[in-house]
Amino acid sequence: MNKNQIRFLLDEDTSHVIQKGLEYRHPEVEIRVIGGAGVPPLGTKDEEILEFLEREAYILVSSNRSTMPMHLEAHLQKGGHIPGVLLLRPRFSYREIIDTLELILFASVPEDLRDQVVYIPF
Repeated sequence: MNKNQIRFLLDEDTSHVIQKGLEYRHPEVEIRVIGGAGVPPLGTKDEEILEFLEREAYILVSSNRSTMPMHLEAHLQKGGHIPGVLLLRPRFSYREIIDTLELILFASVPEDLRDQVVYIPF
């Protein structure tokens, strides 16, 4: 993996339409979904997902606006770091979300999102 390559991990509640749409546009981009091979299984706790993100350098795409920011804050306070968390805003189309992920892929470097929660679309 290229150190400057952005990789996404979608949480289990995030629609696979987002994964399929981004893969269609950019098949070279690595997009995994929790519960798939080589990533945390379904039902994994937020704290364990954050540890996985840190270890494997994935940016999380999630709808979990209620607990993920709190768990990220605790992870950071313990000295952890992650490539970033992208939280989906409600009531946006899949196309708007995919467009935003595409923008992040090509207008960002991994350090831009380090240790941050960013709400998308912007």
